[in-house]
Amino acid sequence: MRHPSTNHCWFRAIGGTFAMITLVASLSAFGQEQSVPPPPPDSQQASQASQQEPPEPSNVRAVRLSDVEGKVQVFNGTESAFNQAMPNMPAVEGMRFVTGDDGRLEIQFEDGSVARVTPNSSLTLAQLHRNPDGSTVTAIDASAGLTYYEMNGRAGQYSVRFGPNTVIPTDSAIFRISLDGNPADLAVTHGTVHVSDGQSLALDVRTNHSVHFDLQAPGQYEQLQSVAADTWDQWNSDRDQALATLEENATTARASTGNPDDAAWNDLDYYGDWYNVPGYGQGWSPSGVGDNWDPFGDGAWGYYSGIGYTWISGYSWGWWPYHCGAWNWFGNYGWMWFPGNNCGFGSIGVGWYPYARVWRCPPNYRPPSRPKVPPVHGIPPHGPLPRPIPLVAVKRGQFDQQFRSLGGVKPSPRSFEYDGRSINPAEASIRVRTGGPLGEGFTSATVRTHPEVFDGSNVRMTNPGRSIYQPGASRFQSNRSTTGYTPPPTAVYRPAPAPVAPRGSYSGGSGGGTVHYSAPPPPPAAGGHPH
Repeated sequence: MRHPSTNHCWFRAIGGTFAMITLVASLSAFGQEQSVPPPPPDSQQASQASQQEPPEPSNVRAVRLSDVEGKVQVFNGTESAFNQAMPNMPAVEGMRFVTGDDGRLEIQFEDGSVARVTPNSSLTLAQLHRNPDGSTVTAIDASAGLTYYEMNGRAGQYSVRFGPNTVIPTDSAIFRISLDGNPADLAVTHGTVHVSDGQSLALDVRTNHSVHFDLQAPGQYEQLQSVAADTWDQWNSDRDQALATLEENATTARASTGNPDDAAWNDLDYYGDWYNVPGYGQGWSPSGVGDNWDPFGDGAWGYYSGIGYTWISGYSWGWWPYHCGAWNWFGNYGWMWFPGNNCGFGSIGVGWYPYARVWRCPPNYRPPSRPKVPPVHGIPPHGPLPRPIPLVAVKRGQFDQQFRSLGGVKPSPRSFEYDGRSINPAEASIRVRTGGPLGEGFTSATVRTHPEVFDGSNVRMTNPGRSIYQPGASRFQSNRSTTGYTPPPTAVYRPAPAPVAPRGSYSGGSGGGTVHYSAPPPPPAAGGHPH
């Protein structure tokens, strides 16, 4: 039953495929003088809230653009989707990414694997879906330039296609594909990949081996027992170091979710603090903010066909807190986010929503309204078809917050006063073996160092009705060496020499210094037109 003095915080979301009233979850009364957090919603309120929340299409799978720098365009086929990509922008099946002469892009998948795109390059997420059993299928088409791939072998099925060839990692693997000219080059710097053209070619390429493919003569290739250096290898290594920094120390807060190995949890451990709030479970807020901070102060609404408008956070850690769970405002603390059941894959098969719920708000506060989608009816006979605005920017609130920077000192956490006692944030207690995407995952590190975390005895769940996560055996192999390998006989092609356009060089380091580029003018965009 709703409390008679309950005040609502409405997250308006009108239009799009869902065409529904906002996500609302009313908690309890709050007055101008009240500072004690309200109790969590009872089962009846939770049921009503879940009925108001639109179900996601079961076949929608979205992954994250974890790093974007410079000019990066996003296409759906030949149609422009976004003129400029943003960090935390969801990537869905069919999207094609084209970088400019200063553009760089990193796509991060649920298990921490990544695909990276250098300047003047492009790739397409040809397949990006989830099977009924929860396993994932990811097929990437590399279509131009230089791209890097790091697949950790812990989950999912990955393949990368270029020309007639398909590359499938057989274990944890790091490899790059260069399509700057003919021949095309595949270089493997860790692990083993299998290459096939669907006909006569079937080739295993191992650590520190590379293969040149004649794209004009399918089946012809030259295999080398070496890998030529490229200046952009350093950028790939620098990104590994950045991700390794985020995952060095983890809390156990994610253990009760359905997917504790998702790399996006690392951002929350690094950039903020977790609190075990009685009656609520694990709640999170960013470090360095005060009670006047607005979680929706910086971001944008991005339009996705078949989904409608989704929230894209402008904060570096802004993936999970805006695509599952719920935000709640406490009068003596400020905003805190609670993961909830829908941050796993169990309830609807995807674990991803266009935006998060908002429970209780401060007085006179309204979250940003979800933009309306133009109706298709009532169009004049010869009038233009109305189209949604692809990206609607939102800038409001306080911008003087002292967020933690990558590699910087973490601001001192605040204590949380609740029910007459002080609640301190959880300390990071799980040491993860770093190494970027190929480092040890959270589950493996936890089972190795803190096996009691997964026995259910000390895990507080936001929703008591959720079952305990049961980790499976890790397939990660820590031995990166290869011994006793004899390469098979190779066929050698002799194509006519082809000019290769120069590529911009990368100059940087893991120390986080200034990065300098020298790049040629960009080639014409590979299909489509900028919006």
